[in-house]
Amino acid sequence: MNFKKNDIEIIYSRLRKHLPGENEFAINHLMETPKYSLVKFVLGEGNRLKALISAGIHGDEPSGVEAICSFLENNRFENFADVWELTFLPCLNPYGYEYGSRENHEGKDLNRLFKHDSPPQEVKFAMSIFDKYYDLTIELHEDFMTPGYYLYQKGRRAEDDSLGEKILQDVKNIMPINLNGEIDGCSAQEGIIIPENDFESMDWWPMALYSFFKGTRRCLTLETATKFSMAVRIEAHLVAIDTALNYFSRKE
Repeated sequence: MNFKKNDIEIIYSRLRKHLPGENEFAINHLMETPKYSLVKFVLGEGNRLKALISAGIHGDEPSGVEAICSFLENNRFENFADVWELTFLPCLNPYGYEYGSRENHEGKDLNRLFKHDSPPQEVKFAMSIFDKYYDLTIELHEDFMTPGYYLYQKGRRAEDDSLGEKILQDVKNIMPINLNGEIDGCSAQEGIIIPENDFESMDWWPMALYSFFKGTRRCLTLETATKFSMAVRIEAHLVAIDTALNYFSRKE
């Protein structure tokens, strides 16, 4: 028998409590997974730069969910309130989050099904958020095998390639960087996984490649190391988010 390790309603309650002003916490009732609602919220609606920040697509990677809560609870959006419209998907796999499972209630790895002809409801929900253009998407993950932080990035402008390096330069003050030449079966350089060029021929897509397919300027997948404390993992993700948002704020 599976036992709950977490309670998604506590997460939702924390987020509701700290949403600023008139912002609404949108519960999606059209695409409910059994016993679970998929939610999003938007800060700074109408601002010129737009980013999507998501977490919890793998339920056994809770630091991203906690990082989004911390982002609100510590008023970190104030630094970006005049520039960014931020859309948050705080937990794309609430079942997995509660039971500490990578997969959803159907045993499916949601981050492998963004090219599937009939994806699960959680993936359909995430895909529906790409009804607008994003300058940036940030997906918060973690890895129990890595000795340190690393990331994957893909974008449309070579000038933005330096963003990955800037993120890792700032994060290394919080957590070591994984400098292995191969990470998760992929070639890597200085903590950055080298992406496949011919992604359209792949049999499956993660959310990052779907995001790129839909026109996003720069897609980031950020991976923290579970060997460190939750507090350190959260802070590493928050520093990475700050660096990414500041990069575009200053560039435009």
